[in-house]
Amino acid sequence: MTFAVSVSAVELANVDSALTVVEQAIEQAGLRRHSDLVSRVWVFCTPHFASCMDSLAHQVAVKTRCMNVWGGCVSGLLSDQGILAHQPALLVAIFGAEFEPTDDSPARLALSLAENEQSWPYTWDAIQRESASAQHANVGLGLLSYGANYATMPRVEHARPQADLPVNHELACQRLLTLNSEGLEFLGDAQRVNECNGLFLIQAGNKPAAAALNCPDQQTKPVGLRLQVIHEQGESWIPVMELHADGTLGLAAPVMKGQLVRLARRSDDGATQDMQALATQLEQHFGDKPPSLGIIVAGFERSSLCHDDQQDIQSIMALYPNTQWIGLFGQASGVFSAKHWIAPPRNNRLCISLFDAPHV
Repeated sequence: MTFAVSVSAVELANVDSALTVVEQAIEQAGLRRHSDLVSRVWVFCTPHFASCMDSLAHQVAVKTRCMNVWGGCVSGLLSDQGILAHQPALLVAIFGAEFEPTDDSPARLALSLAENEQSWPYTWDAIQRESASAQHANVGLGLLSYGANYATMPRVEHARPQADLPVNHELACQRLLTLNSEGLEFLGDAQRVNECNGLFLIQAGNKPAAAALNCPDQQTKPVGLRLQVIHEQGESWIPVMELHADGTLGLAAPVMKGQLVRLARRSDDGATQDMQALATQLEQHFGDKPPSLGIIVAGFERSSLCHDDQQDIQSIMALYPNTQWIGLFGQASGVFSAKHWIAPPRNNRLCISLFDAPHV
């Protein structure tokens, strides 16, 4: 085996504790540092390691004799025991020579870690309805790394700290399948705001707002109703706080006349159906031969970090118990291809890539 993933909670968030986990990953991968090529090393940590992330990346490069160290701090990490977030924890992944992308690579999986959405160069047509699956030869997973508390989340690329720019990475792979779960159900088409007053949306599409946006009679749980506001730069989301008898919607933030808006909701039934659809696509793609590796990037609302009863991730992992999983949680996640968002980053989105190591 020329790859390995080690995830551990530690007592102290320091470099020495982290290097112990690095040693475990190297041993699992079966790579001899003096004669085998360590092509890539991933190091992801909870925010407890923020103050020593730069030193840790340097020491990992020394320990593995690999300068291609990529990663940073994220809100949570997936482990066999669940999601590690409240205690110091880190994930170390070691990849051998076959993961080095070349012109002959069957497929490439790109990954991008950013602090804010504006730093990404990708565009998105906000009117389009996203496809549930993105079966492209070369796709990417994007994760906004900051957490709900906007803590400092340093990122590293080639073992060096990065400031405001995203950090990007690629893996060679084969039998790549990338899927995304929206986590939201859009209730109708986008409508233009005709009348509003502060935090109240009164009319859209020349009808009372509730009727124009196909608003249900009552709020849904656990997340409730949300209004998508479509901008030239993308989108923003506003929670719907009140439903009034005259069709007016009370919002958590104001909208402006002329803006395009669309209503969405999240429900347990909708999420369950979403997971069932993903399971069907996975079975069709991989058949009786499970993939070697799976990478999950998700916004915090799709995990137990936000909802204790959230089981979407566990249901996918249960399909392939022998697959090696890497799970990263941040503010929002999305899927991109070239310079275009296939599925724009949202905090309720769950993105999954499964694949095999290329044959050398």
